[in-house]
Amino acid sequence: MFRFSLAPLLLATAALAQPPKELTKDAPPGAKGPPPLTVELRKLAASAAPAPVPALKYELLPRLRGRAPGNAALGYFRAHALRPSWPRDAAEGQKLQEKLTAWEETPIDKLPVPEVKKYLAGHAMSFRALEAAVRLDRCDWELNLTLSVTNIDMLLPEVQNYRELARSLRLRLRVELAESDFDAAVRTAQTLMRLGKDVGEGPTLIHALVGIAISTIALGSVEEISQWPGAPNFYWALAALPRPLIDPRASHEGEARLFDNLFPNAKALERGPVREDKAKAILGEMMGALQHMGGAKEPAVVPDVAPLVVASKDGARKQLAGFGYTADALAKMPDAQAVALRAITAYRVMNEDAIKCFHLSYPEGRAEFVKLRARAKELVKESNDPIVTVFGQNVAPVEKCFEAHARLNRRVALMRAVEAVRLHAAANGGKLPEKLTDVKVVPVPLDPYTDQPFVYDAKGDTFGITGAPPAGEQPSFNNQMRFEVTLRAK
Repeated sequence: MFRFSLAPLLLATAALAQPPKELTKDAPPGAKGPPPLTVELRKLAASAAPAPVPALKYELLPRLRGRAPGNAALGYFRAHALRPSWPRDAAEGQKLQEKLTAWEETPIDKLPVPEVKKYLAGHAMSFRALEAAVRLDRCDWELNLTLSVTNIDMLLPEVQNYRELARSLRLRLRVELAESDFDAAVRTAQTLMRLGKDVGEGPTLIHALVGIAISTIALGSVEEISQWPGAPNFYWALAALPRPLIDPRASHEGEARLFDNLFPNAKALERGPVREDKAKAILGEMMGALQHMGGAKEPAVVPDVAPLVVASKDGARKQLAGFGYTADALAKMPDAQAVALRAITAYRVMNEDAIKCFHLSYPEGRAEFVKLRARAKELVKESNDPIVTVFGQNVAPVEKCFEAHARLNRRVALMRAVEAVRLHAAANGGKLPEKLTDVKVVPVPLDPYTDQPFVYDAKGDTFGITGAPPAGEQPSFNNQMRFEVTLRAK
C-alpha cells in the first residue's frame, strides 16, 4: 500500500492558518479544566476616529503606481538569506525564542524598545530586501514547471521561511508603534500584507495556507495600530483590499500542474486508446510515483500492475461510464488503460468539484463540500482501488484551504464593521449606535459566513460585533469570531 504524502502534509500545514495556540487550548474529553473555547474573542481599546483625508491615505497594500518592474519572489529569497542565523546552541536558541515570545506578548507601551531595536538591527539588510521586493510589480515563484516527486518535500520548509520574515516584521511594527511612528507602522503593515498575498498566491495549497497565516498576522498588526492613541480609521483601507484578499486560483492551477508533472504520460491515456503494454507502463509509473511520494525509495523496476488490473478492470469501466465515457470508447481501450484512466478521471472530478466551491458564497460552498465528501467516499468505496483511495484523500486538504480563506475574509469584514462603528462614533460626538442599521456614514458589510448582518451589541462605551456560527452549526472556535471594542474618552 502506498500513500500520497502531500495530503497529510497539507493537513498539517493547515494548522498554520489557524488562530494562535494560546487561544485554542481545548481540554481533552474527560479532562478537568475549563470547557473548550467556542468563540475567537478579540478585545480592543480604541478611539472614535474619522476617516483620514484623503480617504485612502493609509492603504494596506503598496500602491500599484509605486511599483517597479521586477520579480518579488527573488527579493523574498534574498530577504530570508540575509536574516541573522539562529543560534546553533540549543540552550541559546531556546533563550532567544523565549525572549522573542515575551516581546510579542508584552503590551506595546511596556516594550523594552532599546533592547528590541538592538536585536532588529541585525535584520536591517533583510528588511531592506523585503521593502524593495513588495514594491515590485509581480511575484513568480517559478515552480509551475518544476514541481515533481523529487522536490515536493522541500516546499514546506521553504515556504515556512516566510513566516519567519513575517514574525520579524511584526516585531518591528510594534517598535514603530511604541515610538508613535504611524506612517512607518503602516508601511510595515503593507509589507506584511503584500508578503502574505504573494505567498498565498503561490502554486500549491501549502503556499495558500502559509500566505493566509501571514495575512492574518498582518491584520493583527492593523488591529494593534488602530488601538494606538491618534491612530487613523482603517475602514476605507480595509474596503480597498482585494476580495477575496488572496486569489485561490493560483494555487488551484498550480496543483493541477503538479498532478500533470507527477504523471507526465497520463494525458496520453486521455487522448484515446493505446496498446496494452503502454497502458501498463503508464499505470506502473503512476504507482511508482505515489510510492515515492509516500516516502519509499524510487523503485528500481516498474511495479507489477497485473493484480490491480485484474481486480479493478470491470469496476473501472463501470465508473468510467458514469463519468461520461461512451460504450464505444470503453470497448476500444485495454483493461490497464481503463484502470489508469478511472483513477485519473476520479482525481480530476473530485479536484474540480472541490475547486468550484471557492467560487460560491461561504454557505453555498459549505453545502457543496458536504455533498462532495459523500460522493468522494462512495467513489473510493466503489473503486476498491488504492490509487483512487489516495486521490480521495485530497478532498480534505482542499476543504481546509476553503475554510482558511473564508476565515481570513470574514476577519477583514469584521474589522471593517468595527471601523464603521468608530466612524459613526466620531461623527456623533463619541456616541455608539444602538444597532448596526443606525450606521449611515458608510456601508456596514454583511457576515460572509451567513450572508446576514453581524450580531451587534453595545453597553456604555463598549460595543461588540460577532460573526455567529452558520445556520445548523454548533458554536466553535473556528466558526464564531467576536470583537469587543471599548472606546476611549476624548
